[in-house]
Amino acid sequence: MHTTFKKALTWNSSTAFLYKAILLFHQIMLYAVISKPLYGIQSTLFAAIYALIACTNFGFEETLLPFFSTYSQSKQQFKQILHHFILRIIAVAIISMIFYITLLSAPFTFIQNIRLYCDDTVILLIPLIFFIESIKKSISTMIQLAFLQKNISYAELGMLVSYVTIIWTIFAIQTNISLYTIFIPMLITTSCELLYLSYIFIQYYQQLSLHSMPHAKIPLQTLFMQRLFNWIHQVTKTFFSPNTMTIMFAYVLGFQQAATIKFFTNIITLGYTCIHKTVGISSGVALSAINHAPIEKIKEIFQEVTQAYFKFLYTMSFVIASVVGYSYYVAAITPLMALQIIIFFCIGFLEQITLTYEQLFMSQKKSKFLASINLAEVSLLLPTFYFNEFMHGYTILLIFVIVKLLSLMCIELLASKFWNIQPIVSCNLCIKIAVSISIAIVCIFMVYI
Repeated sequence: MHTTFKKALTWNSSTAFLYKAILLFHQIMLYAVISKPLYGIQSTLFAAIYALIACTNFGFEETLLPFFSTYSQSKQQFKQILHHFILRIIAVAIISMIFYITLLSAPFTFIQNIRLYCDDTVILLIPLIFFIESIKKSISTMIQLAFLQKNISYAELGMLVSYVTIIWTIFAIQTNISLYTIFIPMLITTSCELLYLSYIFIQYYQQLSLHSMPHAKIPLQTLFMQRLFNWIHQVTKTFFSPNTMTIMFAYVLGFQQAATIKFFTNIITLGYTCIHKTVGISSGVALSAINHAPIEKIKEIFQEVTQAYFKFLYTMSFVIASVVGYSYYVAAITPLMALQIIIFFCIGFLEQITLTYEQLFMSQKKSKFLASINLAEVSLLLPTFYFNEFMHGYTILLIFVIVKLLSLMCIELLASKFWNIQPIVSCNLCIKIAVSISIAIVCIFMVYI
């Protein structure tokens, strides 16, 4: 298992790094050649697509973690996944139509502002990309759980290189980039990637044995409850995700100002995505493969994963601090923009701390505890947002930090109770101190700005 996990981690980390490096370079070039409102609108539309994907998977991918080893014993067993997957495709198709109608005719001011930049054809492209990306994400998760990371790496890099090449070839010919230039190549390349992954998925299914002994059917009630808890967890996490923050910046500040903030937060967003693809997916796959192992084995794998994860967090925190500090020093960004970027980073950082713990809980069928903790978070934070007009901005942020740290403590205590996993005191203490110092600086900044 150690060898398999390290191979998966190596493939995921190398692919994620190369993928995000290419994408970041593409975003830098895009920001340089197109107008700020256009950059803001395309960022908002992509954020809407991926935020909606996260909210509408209904816990399908996360629920595969503890059950995939059972499903993959034979074709007969695997058909249980296929039945749920077909229902998911139908649900995504219905949601895509609702998404299209909303973008096309919703009376909300924010949607109307989007329509000022998008004609009917562009509006049609957005739900189509959402549909393809949703199905692709589900198939990719199943292939990951089958430890076929090499195939996914080829697919992702091939898709991205093709996408970027098409856009900049068009720019070289026409010296202009429009929403058509951005979204039509996206639809074409992501469709090709889906076809390739579907082929790999079918090949994997074909090599499974016909029957397994004994035949184990997972109760429908168990699956339903696991999916419900995982979905609640995913929706509450998405509420504070970078994609949601991008939409909120566009809604509050407008597309032009949101474009600048989005550009400088790209490294943050891409960093978090890189961490999730590298550590989150690999840890979920590894922990799901040993969900029937002794507690000591689970502890060993978990601690190895978590130590690697915190190294990623430390490295990314240093890079972000350096980039923002230098940009502020050379006056590339205003003090207010620096503050907004730091807030963006703090919110995302606090959401990422518990990533390996979350993978552990989901793989060991303890999702209901994550869902309960997340619902408690929302219950504590919603009154804060409701009464925000009576509070200073830094007060709201401090409340958010306190709630997230309490959540972290609860998760650590539960992990200790279920698996006798003691908190990694030195790491968590450093993180809490670092977050506290960052928030203190932000608060002082907000008072004197």
